[in-house]
Amino acid sequence: MFDHVASSSLGSDMGAHEEEMAGRWVVVLGSFFVQFLVCGITYSVGIFHVMFQDVFGENHFDTSWAGSIQIYTTALSSIVFRCFMSRFGSRVCVMLGGLVSAGGLALSVFVNDIHQLYLTYGLMTGVGFGLACTPSIMIIEQHFQKKRFQALSVAVGGIGLGIIAFPFIIKHLMEYYAWRGTLLVLAGFSFNLCVCGVLMFPSHKRKPARLMPLLSCMPLRNPIFHGMCISNFFWSFGSTIVYMYLPAYAIHENTNLQNSFLLVACIGVASFISRTLFAFMGRKSALDDVTALLCSVAIGVVLTGISKRLFENYAGQIGYALLFGFYGGYWTTFLSQVSRELVGPEYVAMGNGYLSFMIAVGGLVAGPCAGILIQEEKQFHYAFYMAGASLIWSNVILLLFKFKNCGPLPSAEESCGPRKVPLLDEEQYEPVKVKATANGQTLISSFVSSL
Repeated sequence: MFDHVASSSLGSDMGAHEEEMAGRWVVVLGSFFVQFLVCGITYSVGIFHVMFQDVFGENHFDTSWAGSIQIYTTALSSIVFRCFMSRFGSRVCVMLGGLVSAGGLALSVFVNDIHQLYLTYGLMTGVGFGLACTPSIMIIEQHFQKKRFQALSVAVGGIGLGIIAFPFIIKHLMEYYAWRGTLLVLAGFSFNLCVCGVLMFPSHKRKPARLMPLLSCMPLRNPIFHGMCISNFFWSFGSTIVYMYLPAYAIHENTNLQNSFLLVACIGVASFISRTLFAFMGRKSALDDVTALLCSVAIGVVLTGISKRLFENYAGQIGYALLFGFYGGYWTTFLSQVSRELVGPEYVAMGNGYLSFMIAVGGLVAGPCAGILIQEEKQFHYAFYMAGASLIWSNVILLLFKFKNCGPLPSAEESCGPRKVPLLDEEQYEPVKVKATANGQTLISSFVSSL
C-alpha cells in the first residue's frame, strides 16, 4: 500500500513538473507573437512612408517624421518603462502596450494631416510597442534558467517572421480596404498583444527580477563603451534609412507598388536565415577574425558601392534586400559577442540605457536627414550611400577595438564594491569574475548566459 502511495505521489510530482514546463513554453509562445506583431509592424516603416506620402502629398522630410518618431519612441520607452514593468509585472505591461498601440493605430484612421500622425502613429503607437516589447523578453528570463538560450531564441524568431509576413499582409489589406482600413485592421492585430499578455503568468518559484538603475556612470569611465555607443548610433542611423526608403527607392526606379513592398519581406527572409545560421554555428562564430571582416565590412562595402547599379532592375533590388537582410541578421550576433569580449556582459547590462538611447536617437534623425538629402539631390542613391557608410563605420569602430585586443573593464565589485541592486535575482544572475594575469592584463572567467 505504501508503494502505491509513493508511486502515486511520484506520478503526481512528475505530472506537475510537466504541466509547469508546458506553462513556461506557453509564455515563450506569447513572447514570440509579441515580437512578431511589434517588429512586423515597426519594420514596415518603409511601406507606411510610401503610403502616407501618397495620401498627404508631403515631401520625404515631413513624411519621414511619422516613422522616425515611432522608432525612437519604441526604442526609448522600452527602457524608460522598465520601472513600470518591475512594479506591475510583464503581464500588465504587455496588455497595456496592446491597448495603447491599438489605440494609436485606430486613431490614425481619423487624421487629416500628416502632423497628426506624429502623435497617433508615431508617439502613441511607439509607446505601446515599447511597453510590450521588453517585458515579453524579461518574463522568459524569470521562467527559464537551464534552457534560457533556447527559449529566447524561439521568442526572437518572431522578429524575422514578422518582417517576412507583414509586407504581404499590408499589401493585401491595402488592395481591399485602402489605407484607413489597413490601419484599422492593424489596430486589431495590435490589440492581440493583450491576448499575448494574458499568457505571461508570473513565475511563482522566483522573486520578480530587480532591474539595475536606468543609467549608471560606471560604463562611461572607459572609452570602449563610448565607442560602442557611437557604433550603435551609426548602425541605427544606416539601417533606419534602408528600412524607411527601400520601397520608395524601388518605386522611383519604376518598380510597381506591390513588388516594392515585397522587398521588405526579402530582408526578413535573409535576416531570419542569417540569425539561424549563426545561432547553429555557435556563440563564438562571430568572433572569428575572417568572419568578422567579411560579414561586418566586406558586405557593407559591397552594399554601398554597387547599390545604385542593383536598383536599376527588380532582380538587383531583391539582391540588395537579401544582402542587407543577411548583413542585419549577422550584426545582432556580432554586436552581442564583441560587446561581451570588449567590456563584459555586466557592463553591457549596466550601460543598456545609454546604448538604447543612442539607438533611439539614430532612428529618430535618420529619416529626416535622408529626406533632406533626397529633396536636395532629387536622387535616392546618395541617401543609400550615406546609409551604407554609416553601417560600415559602425562595424569598423568595434573591429578597431577588437583587433587592438582591449581587455574587459574591471568588475563592478572591484571598482566600487558590491552592487546594491543586481540586474536579476542572485539565483538567476552570475556576476563577472575578473582575475589579473602576470602581465597585468585581465581575463573574464565567467559570463552571463544571454543572446
